[in-house]
Amino acid sequence: MAEQVADGLEPGEKGRLVHTLETRYALHLDAAAAAVRQAELGLDDARERLSQAQRARDQQAYQSDPLVFMRDGVSEELEGLERKTTPKNLRASYRFLLDRSVELAAGEVQRFHDDEDAARREREDGVEACEAAERRAIATLEAARAMQVRVQAAEQAARQGLAVLVDKLTTGP
Repeated sequence: MAEQVADGLEPGEKGRLVHTLETRYALHLDAAAAAVRQAELGLDDARERLSQAQRARDQQAYQSDPLVFMRDGVSEELEGLERKTTPKNLRASYRFLLDRSVELAAGEVQRFHDDEDAARREREDGVEACEAAERRAIATLEAARAMQVRVQAAEQAARQGLAVLVDKLTTGP
């Protein structure tokens, strides 16, 4: 019998082996679960951003373009200047044209910057960008879940191996 204990399973050895297995896998199982939780949060965030982008798009009111009217106004002022005949009227009309054309130039510069900002916001936060982010978040979640399944399968293989070891050491070859 003493030989069997020496070659077989020692008292408390099974508990130590289980503890070792669980200790070595704990970090990896926790990391896999954390990755899945993080991916789920990322998907929730992507869906919320998409919902916000869709609401913003749907609530966006039509805005007329004041620059169109300003351009027409400057053209009309220039035509009016050409019809003026007295120096006093010419100077007054020119000053008015100058003021309006400067306002138009400032408006054009501001519009350019506003359009660039709007295009950047659309690329980053628009409906299409949010839809793409949601697709990426779904793919990330699927990959995280698949990784978690593989980690669990690796642990299960180790547990099965431990069961075989315990069985063979307990019952003999």
